[in-house]
Amino acid sequence: MSAAPRAALAALGLGLWALVFGLPLAALAAAAARAEGFFPELLPLTLTSVALAAALAAAAVALGAVPGAMLAALRRGRAAFVFLLFLPLLFPRYVLFYLWTLPLSPATPLGDFLAARSPELARAAFHAASVMTLVFWYWPLAALIIAQGWRAIDGDVWLRARLEAGTLLRTVRVALPLLARPLACAFGAVFVLLLTEYGTFHLAGIRTLGTELGVLYELTGSSGAVARASLPLAAAAAIAALLLARRPGFLHGPERGARSAVPQAGLYEYLWCALLLGVSCVLPLALLALNLPEPSAFARFWPLQGEGLLWSAGAALLAGGIAVATAGGALALQSFGPAGRALACLLHATIFFTMFIPGALAGAGTLAASAWLPAAFGRGLWPIASGQAACFTGVALVMLHACGRAVPARVRELVALDGARPLAAFRRIYLPLAWPLVAGAFALVALLSLTELPATLLLLPPGVPNFTQHLLNQMHYARDAHVVASCALLAVLYIAAAAAAVLFARVRLRRAAPPLCLAGLLALAAGCGAAAADGVPDVLVVLGRTGDGQGEFLYPRAIDIDAAGNLFVADKTGRIQKLTAEGAVLRIARVPRIEAGKPTGLSVGPDGRLYVADTHYSRVLIFDAEGVLRGEFGSYGTGGGRFIYPTDVAFDGAGRIFVSEYGGNDRISIFTARGEFVRSFGKPGAALGEFSRPAAMAVDRARGILYVADACNHRIVRCSLAGEVIDALGAAGREPGAFAYPYGLALLGDGRLVVCEYGNNRIQVLAPDGRSLACLGRAGRTPGCLAYPWAVAVAGGDRAFIVDAGNNRIQVWRL
Repeated sequence: MSAAPRAALAALGLGLWALVFGLPLAALAAAAARAEGFFPELLPLTLTSVALAAALAAAAVALGAVPGAMLAALRRGRAAFVFLLFLPLLFPRYVLFYLWTLPLSPATPLGDFLAARSPELARAAFHAASVMTLVFWYWPLAALIIAQGWRAIDGDVWLRARLEAGTLLRTVRVALPLLARPLACAFGAVFVLLLTEYGTFHLAGIRTLGTELGVLYELTGSSGAVARASLPLAAAAAIAALLLARRPGFLHGPERGARSAVPQAGLYEYLWCALLLGVSCVLPLALLALNLPEPSAFARFWPLQGEGLLWSAGAALLAGGIAVATAGGALALQSFGPAGRALACLLHATIFFTMFIPGALAGAGTLAASAWLPAAFGRGLWPIASGQAACFTGVALVMLHACGRAVPARVRELVALDGARPLAAFRRIYLPLAWPLVAGAFALVALLSLTELPATLLLLPPGVPNFTQHLLNQMHYARDAHVVASCALLAVLYIAAAAAAVLFARVRLRRAAPPLCLAGLLALAAGCGAAAADGVPDVLVVLGRTGDGQGEFLYPRAIDIDAAGNLFVADKTGRIQKLTAEGAVLRIARVPRIEAGKPTGLSVGPDGRLYVADTHYSRVLIFDAEGVLRGEFGSYGTGGGRFIYPTDVAFDGAGRIFVSEYGGNDRISIFTARGEFVRSFGKPGAALGEFSRPAAMAVDRARGILYVADACNHRIVRCSLAGEVIDALGAAGREPGAFAYPYGLALLGDGRLVVCEYGNNRIQVLAPDGRSLACLGRAGRTPGCLAYPWAVAVAGGDRAFIVDAGNNRIQVWRL
């Protein structure tokens, strides 16, 4: 590359580095210096995180030792073997964990057996699945690093050792000392990455520093608090970054032609690798195939997730472009003398440091830096893409560092002797050999960014659809048909991407690549239109703020109002706060247990007692007016009077209690006022009379109708109070009369039904005949805007109290 293009690339990379790395890291340092105190759970979470990461990293290195030696020894089929090693790494870890837990879900033989014994036993099984998922995901990475260590050993030294010593002595005296550094490098890389693990531990309910940083930011809104809580992780990341910045080419091993130090693998080695690949990749895909839903779940994927997938793909492609340009600029700086090399070293170190820190910390830095930038940088796809690029530019840097190795040293010498012009040499010699690595770096960063979680969740602006966020939320619903369909389509996408990479590498579709990329971008642009604005609500007051104190909320999810006009609000801390209509706290009650999960529904009964759907403990709790627990009914099971995941409680005024539930039963059960089971109706499915996560209920006593929010079927089902299904209102969509995950229902005195739509971030009002009368609100942070509303209650004829879960508040609107 000639001087002018090289200088332009260096300038572009330096500018992007300043926006994506320099400013966020400086903002984090400044915020940490201003913050006071430390995260109170820092020490126990640090110890838990370190112990867990060390154990899993050691297991991954042990599993990857034999495949690493095999990879170093292969003379034929090395590319195919590397592809097989990379195949498990293509799939997001939390998706593989979800697939492994499908047999543990409720309404499966194993899931029912575990849950019937105790919730703790079921949680232990999920913890074990998360450990297995991570070990079997990271061993290929350890094997790739170990292989480079084997390839660096002089083959003659190893040959003499084979002639003079037995297997055990040769391993102890020769192999282990020579492989000490690669083994330590493999352990360190996996250890640091496991310290920052989020998605798998989050779904399994394991609390580590990596999972709690996002919660801490939500509680405090402080990047400084997150930075101070991340100090142990940042220290480990800094060590790893400095080591990798000194030798970014370590992972590429010696030049081609180096003599292998290990002999060809035998039958047992091949069987071991086949077993590892089978457990890592084949078995999860087999579980996915065995649990494929009906075609209707796939048919509804695009109407529900198409827009979110396109926006996510747009952010991922932008992140890939930022990463490749930044990494290319960092490498180009090395050719500008000592000053350029020093600056390049700084860029390398900060890029690798940001790759190893938790994604939530990188996202917090991006948010902190947005205060120093024009407002345009805080809107649209840029904040998400920049956070994702910060997490994965290190991957692009390692891959682009190999571009120099793509051109053999002999070819470089011939080019220099020939005296070819720099631009001609770049176009005719270097580009044809190096472009697959550049394209591969872009594609790999884009694929990783598409399913990145912690930074995306922190940076996602309200109203911007996102496939990954939605997928993670739906995974909490256990074996849901839409989640399985999404995982299947994601698996197809990643396998297709891997196949395309092989095709590009073998066939070199140079002429086809630009039009294909252009067609993809045009399709993306065509599908990313803005949603139409909904009606503007009349906001009366906003109650609460983020926090775990009195009158504060942390992701509230349930609400009801008693005869005196007092509010009862449950949030993810396990508290049930009783407040006046003006927000003054009267009393706080707590559910007995929250380790397995928190309640998602509550209702005030005709007798004034509070009935709480204790979702993850398969029961209904009954509190008196003073907040004292007085009773409960229900237990885990599929028989009459038993629950899996109860979601809401309703009353018909004639002494009967209705309880909705999901997780495998997906039905409505009817009880007497004493909690005695009468009957149930409904079953899992999408046909009329079937439910998919019935999330809320409302009773119209005057008309004898029970309304059921059939959330994952995106409709409102009307039933008689005797339990006969009458009809269903709406379908999946955004237009008036359609719904996206209706989670909450409330009935006005004149018979109008108020529907709280989690997926559309709005409130929709329906006439008694089912017509849509109004759609109010839109996604956002300001009053009148909503972020993932979960429930609604009404009082005073026309006042709606809306649980604005994502904004940690209750909004009161006049309807």
